[in-house]
Amino acid sequence: MDRAETLLTHAPVFQGAQAEDLRPLAALASFRVLKRGEHLFREGEALDTVFLVSSGSVRVYRLARGGTRELTLHVEGPRQLVAGVAAFQSRAVAPASAVALQTPTEVLCLPAGTVRERVFGTPALAQAVIASFARRQAELLTRMEGLVFSELGERLAAYLLENARQPHALPTNSELAALLGTVPELVSRKLGEFYRLNLIHLERRTVCVTDPAELARLAQGERE
Repeated sequence: MDRAETLLTHAPVFQGAQAEDLRPLAALASFRVLKRGEHLFREGEALDTVFLVSSGSVRVYRLARGGTRELTLHVEGPRQLVAGVAAFQSRAVAPASAVALQTPTEVLCLPAGTVRERVFGTPALAQAVIASFARRQAELLTRMEGLVFSELGERLAAYLLENARQPHALPTNSELAALLGTVPELVSRKLGEFYRLNLIHLERRTVCVTDPAELARLAQGERE
């Protein structure tokens, strides 16, 4: 089994599909390597390719009016589709921008038209894709709910618990702000507050959680 077929077989979007259904897609695949900060596509561009992350991670975001702030919709890691729903539409246009978060980030590229034909004509593939899109929709709704109804301290505490139980290189404050739906200045202030409260150890951009119980309490929105 070649690398493209292996990646497709283990991708959640095709979970449950048979290898013989994926083999024709793997034969058409190519790989693209991105550097940190390099765009895979930008909002409004024609989208004629299905992208599946092989390694690294891709941040999908939209610009606020005026282009002064970014809102991160989700971050896709290995075996995840990038803007997959849009790619399954004919004459698709990218609903958001996608940029690599790491160097290197590698993505598998498939012609969208061929993918649509195979999925629409193969019941097992169609069932797998629909189930995957339903899961992603639920995840996006949960994220939007968190951005709207929780405070920054809750969102940052949850992020740190998920990503920094071991020493972890933080994104820049601008990238963190985009992930958390705020501005860099407030992220910097809140990180400093967590540091002074001994909830985290922070040296340069390396952070590690030192009081997970208290961070968990904050992430749940609990107050003294």
